[in-house]
Amino acid sequence: MKQNRRNFLKLAGAAGMSLAGPDVLLSDARSQDTAPVINKVAVDHAVATLEDGSKLATPFWRIESGKDGPSLLLLAAQHGNEVQGVEVARRLMEICARHLKAGSVWLVPMANLRAIRTRRHSADLGPEQPGRFSKGHNLQEAWPGDPQGNDTQRVAHALDRAVVCHCTHAVDLHCWNHFWAAETLAVTGHEPSGPLGEVTTTRFVSYRAWSPPAGRITSFSQLLYQRGAGAIAMELSGQFQMQERQVRIGVTSLVNIAKRLGMMPGEPTPIDGRRVERTAKNSHTVQAPCAGIFMPAQQEDQSAALIPDDPVEKGQLLGHIIPERDLATVPVRAPVSGHLWQLGACHGVLCDASLPAQHPYMEEGETLAMIVERS
Repeated sequence: MKQNRRNFLKLAGAAGMSLAGPDVLLSDARSQDTAPVINKVAVDHAVATLEDGSKLATPFWRIESGKDGPSLLLLAAQHGNEVQGVEVARRLMEICARHLKAGSVWLVPMANLRAIRTRRHSADLGPEQPGRFSKGHNLQEAWPGDPQGNDTQRVAHALDRAVVCHCTHAVDLHCWNHFWAAETLAVTGHEPSGPLGEVTTTRFVSYRAWSPPAGRITSFSQLLYQRGAGAIAMELSGQFQMQERQVRIGVTSLVNIAKRLGMMPGEPTPIDGRRVERTAKNSHTVQAPCAGIFMPAQQEDQSAALIPDDPVEKGQLLGHIIPERDLATVPVRAPVSGHLWQLGACHGVLCDASLPAQHPYMEEGETLAMIVERS
């Protein structure tokens, strides 16, 4: 029987029973981890003094095994609309409390509290302004921070001094729009970072070659690279929301990384089915043949609608358009076999801020899907 994304997610969700075998159990509503708490869990704060003299305390968890080993950091919600990593961090804290056997784990679930409070990508944005409109308050571009800079730079500096500078490895967990599948953004040619990208449980992975930072450091990853630490980024699927299947992908990925680094017992468990490296050569866009409203198709077994990450076969129905010209149903089919990376249009790449950008109306020639061929 063909395996699909939902089968994988059921397996990933049951990772409390299987991800590390009997050694490491992932707590969820159906399978509670009853192992005793053996490690110290501390809640601390990175305190920044803002421009108006007030204090902003960003909370984080620190779990110490009491034994030598790597220091692994999960940094989540650098952008205030990318919140699924908050729950990933909470679940990972519970797992580490019981199963961390070496080193320490540092979990920052809400890195950008100012943006979270405004419910936007960055704290200086207004309604329907995408992240690229931020003027100096994109936390991702503020590292290593400045205690005398703007408020975002001051928060970055406080986090760096309290957390980041202590860590040997880091995962920068983001969320992009729900039209795109979850993906690991890994690097090649950087030895400390290599093992991290190999064991995540996103269906898709893309690689870029590492090169030493040129000029002033701005991004979180650049900061880690300059210090000789390992770092990767992950993008879960969906902003402004919490999705159980995405949270589980994040948790299983971080547990696998901890295992690869020797911080937890057991071997990393691969995803169910094939891992797909996304490149320009193996990615095929599907364009709208006419203007109208797009309706996604059901999976071949009719169990649910197609979503990004699902496998499709050449000729399979992806959905149909109801054209504005004559209302005649126009089917849209897969030109190749592979996995859906995109389904539906994010108009103008404004989906992190605008509901109209997520509207199912398609213009003729607009990209409505992307399929990545299997190798």
